[in-house]
Parts: sequence; C-alpha cells; structure tokens
Amino acid sequence: MNESREPTVESDDAGQAFRCTNCSSSWYYTRGRCLDCGSSSFETYRLGPGRVVATTTVHATPPGVRTPNHLGLVRFDDGVSLIAQLESSGVSVGESVGFGEIVTLREGDATSIGPQLTTE
Repeated sequence: MNESREPTVESDDAGQAFRCTNCSSSWYYTRGRCLDCGSSSFETYRLGPGRVVATTTVHATPPGVRTPNHLGLVRFDDGVSLIAQLESSGVSVGESVGFGEIVTLREGDATSIGPQLTTE
C-alpha cells in the first residue's frame, strides 16, 4: 500500500505528530495507517523543539516555489524527522527550532501549504 505523505496541516496543528497505538511508531504528516504495522489506530501529540541535522538552500526552484528556498532536516526527541522550510538562511546545524506559521510552499495549480520552522 502506498500511503500519501503530503502535508495536510492547519495553523492549529502545525506541531502535531502521530503515534501508532499498536507499535508506538511516530510520524509527522497525516496518513491513514502506520507504515510499520499497518494499524489504523493512532493518537496525536505535540512535538517539542527539534534539532537541525542538515540545511540546504535551493536556488533553482519550480514555478510557484520561493527562491531562494531554505530547507532543513530536523529531528525531534521522539525520533520524528521532517524536512521543512526554514525562516531564513541563518539557521545552522545543531540549532533548536520549533514550528512557526503555516506558509504557502507552492503556489499555482498544485498549491501546497506546510509549517515553517523558526529558531527557538
């Protein structure tokens, strides 16, 4: 089964993650089933601050995506990792970040929204 990993994030739940009640696997983006055990039973919880593991700045972006696009790979204490937009190019590896506002990641026919991570 190929479950979607597309963000479905509203401003009130940007820092919300999911934990499988069967196997305790955790993830960030909304999906209908646990990828590890297939269970559809899960609970939600709030993610605390995460640590930046890697950063990059993309200068050649598709139409509708900001240029330059500052991205960071962030790992949270419970093992959840995600790649998200950073508020600026000044965020460095090892810094603590949290969830900021929900921003438009891509405009146009396939508009997409998601969280922007900000330094704590």
